[in-house]
Amino acid sequence: MKKHNIAAIGLAVAGLAFSVGVSYGKKPKNEPQPAEKSAPTNPNDPGGYSARGIEAAKRKDYETAIAEFTKAIEALPNDAKNYFNRGTAYRGANKLNEALADYSKAIELAPQDAAAYIGRGEVLINQRQLDAALADFDKALELAPKDISARRFRGFVLTSKGEWEKAIADYAIVIQNAPKDGAALERRAFAYRSLKKYKESIEDYTKAIALAPTSVDGYRRRAVVYQLAGENDKAAADYRTVVKMKPDDTDSQAQLKYLETHPNATPSGAAGPAAAPPGDSRH
Repeated sequence: MKKHNIAAIGLAVAGLAFSVGVSYGKKPKNEPQPAEKSAPTNPNDPGGYSARGIEAAKRKDYETAIAEFTKAIEALPNDAKNYFNRGTAYRGANKLNEALADYSKAIELAPQDAAAYIGRGEVLINQRQLDAALADFDKALELAPKDISARRFRGFVLTSKGEWEKAIADYAIVIQNAPKDGAALERRAFAYRSLKKYKESIEDYTKAIALAPTSVDGYRRRAVVYQLAGENDKAAADYRTVVKMKPDDTDSQAQLKYLETHPNATPSGAAGPAAAPPGDSRH
């Protein structure tokens, strides 16, 4: 399985609103005034390290974020959110072993927090530990059944494992909640294609193309399914679109030439890179 970039889950932010008491009683004229007190600090973030780490992570300055979250951990060593946040920063810096350790520590401290299982599952995907990743996403969905992120990632793992029906079921829920999720549509289309449900696959690819009409990948992948379904004229039309949009696409050029010279070719003529499942930053 190809290694994909991973989209960061939201950093955990803990903050408290502080009310300031105001006395309306008049003070005696000669009473000494107390020294001005500094603004109260957030007891959940002494030193403000976590807040600074979050700001650095937003800027994708992951090394600074890691340093700040490390200080936050030193200040509050039993606060799961700091390990989660540092794990997310490590993941952003592609330090996957360190990220895995921090997410595991966050789970140890807060075993009912679904987000840490999702974060660790993402790292495990990139380490190609699919069974362990699947277990984490299963746990996340046990804790948070409506979490679409966990559902999407589990669908990705199930697709990678060739468990097509289960993957389709997960992506159906994702698409129901996020109908403009083109990546989910393309992955479900690939699962349908793998089950030889070409009609359903073509429908999903068509919806994905409507969402991203300038992307050649959808046309190329739909062309393969059209070939497998024996609809060579429609496959040729998609390959023409690809070649028009990307003239240096040699694979599509070859497939188009084949179809133009063998218009009645059997489905076995369809092959090539376009048959591979799509890769995307959100899995």
